[in-house]
Amino acid sequence: MKRALPYIFIVGLAIILGCYSSSRTNQTDYTYLYNPEQELITPQVKIFHHSADSSRLYFRIHSKDVLYGKLRNDTHLTSRILMRYRIFDYEAKDKLIDSTTLAFIDHGEGTTNDLLEGAATTYLPLGKVYRMRLYFRDEYKDLNTVYEYLFDKRENGNEEFYLLKQDGEIVYNSIVLSDANVTVIKSPLIQEERYELDSLNHNFKMTPPPFIVKSKGEELNFKYRSAVNLKDSTMISGIANINRLIPTDTTLVRLHFFRFKEDFPYVNKLDKMVDPIRYISTTSEFKKVKNAVNQKKEIDNFWLKIGKDENTAKSLIREYYSRVEIANLNFSSYKEGWKTDRGIIFIVYGQPTSIYKDIHKEVWTYGEDNNILSVKFTFRKIRTEESNNIYVLVRDEDFKSNWYRAVDDWRQGRVNS
Repeated sequence: MKRALPYIFIVGLAIILGCYSSSRTNQTDYTYLYNPEQELITPQVKIFHHSADSSRLYFRIHSKDVLYGKLRNDTHLTSRILMRYRIFDYEAKDKLIDSTTLAFIDHGEGTTNDLLEGAATTYLPLGKVYRMRLYFRDEYKDLNTVYEYLFDKRENGNEEFYLLKQDGEIVYNSIVLSDANVTVIKSPLIQEERYELDSLNHNFKMTPPPFIVKSKGEELNFKYRSAVNLKDSTMISGIANINRLIPTDTTLVRLHFFRFKEDFPYVNKLDKMVDPIRYISTTSEFKKVKNAVNQKKEIDNFWLKIGKDENTAKSLIREYYSRVEIANLNFSSYKEGWKTDRGIIFIVYGQPTSIYKDIHKEVWTYGEDNNILSVKFTFRKIRTEESNNIYVLVRDEDFKSNWYRAVDDWRQGRVNS
């Protein structure tokens, strides 16, 4: 982990990043968000409400997403990034609350797999909900990206009133990647000190195909509970797959955090390759691979069967599991991204032709917008105490024939990256 070094503070930023609307989905095309070929800055963001009149914004970006170069008489490669945020009132959408731009630099060769972190203090008065637009500019690429977030500073004790750390590093997206102890830091704005901790190891099911309109939810039966005293901070050991801190004050929101395997989001082991094929396999094929004594042989046979030859099979494997990894990176919440509604559509259909979004939904189109042969999926954002990254597909039985055509493309080896 590296901290990028701030080298200047700028009051204003004369960069136009294009039109953006938070209330309509017909302004900006966000197709680039989930396209790895774009090599855009894709930040992880965490807000922590540490005082009544301000909050701390933490962000982390990947060095592989930025370009390293040299300026004038520089002897070393550097990256030069501008980060800008603009915060608006949720109700009065055009009322600007706070705006700041930071420029920072990282010295390196641009070949390491580093995570670069930064932080800024934002002006967020207590008691309201805010919209934030976060802009990143890679100066060497001459490329801008923009993201929008919703922050809640009502005194309800949501996840933004807590900061999680593991091995001294900030935990983003409430996801930890090992069994190591987790430190929970509580905002001084929350007076409650008595909590109970629920822990459960549960393997969530994958989502059904988009034409399945009704499906049963999963019941979580927490059987282990312990008392926790949380004055300023506390260390929690014995991390389970699902963990929730329950304040004695029932007006406060419960805090959830989740444990995934250490190599998440990558599919680099045999056991991670098996379950995702369920989306394009028959029931008998899946059971054969799942129950095989030699799973390596059976999953190879599965891909050879639909690929027809070794080269095509290898190409299908690369494409399929790269989509699983992209889904894990972008769509994970309390369960892995490949198991979610957005995950299943991205894996089977691939990169959408266009993505339009606002803070309430994402709309993915495959094909031309007004073409009768195109297919459109709408995912509605569900803001819950478990996660801020849950999007639920508007399901429809009419997707059935199109779905099976998309699956058949895989089974005929016709899918291209």
